[in-house]
Amino acid sequence: MGKITLLIAFLTSLVACKNTQVSSTVTRQEERVIIYRTHADHYEHVPVTLNEAKDRLSSFPAPSDLFYEGELALPVKLKDGFLLDRRGIGPHSAFTSYTYEEYSKLQAPPGPQELLESVIDRDPFESLYDCGKAGTYKNLVSELNAMIGKDMEGCQSLISKSKSR
Repeated sequence: MGKITLLIAFLTSLVACKNTQVSSTVTRQEERVIIYRTHADHYEHVPVTLNEAKDRLSSFPAPSDLFYEGELALPVKLKDGFLLDRRGIGPHSAFTSYTYEEYSKLQAPPGPQELLESVIDRDPFESLYDCGKAGTYKNLVSELNAMIGKDMEGCQSLISKSKSR
């Protein structure tokens, strides 16, 4: 009886691992492709999310969240100063004075008040676009660069023109 129980447990764990891999793949294909351009150079600065009034933190990363496939999740540089987000940028994102490198080495994230005080740009975006689901692209970077060259054809602006400087 013990061998059958062990076999069932083993098979169940294999199925669970397979489902996890499928879920991870589906999630990556479903991820939104966000590209942006900022008024100042925030390439290396860690983003956080503020509330709508931009006076409180809504969310912030753990130091371990700053990695993507084993490397720092710095944005990908595209043409004309655009960046491809790999961290979860949105309309309420702001940038801190922390660099990815230094923040990733912290044992724990700074407290919310300390992080809020580290914000160096509460309204950083010149432009911010949602360009669909990652799974719809064959060559993400080259296709995004082509969209940039065609006035963001196929992308939706996430900030109003009145917010742009």
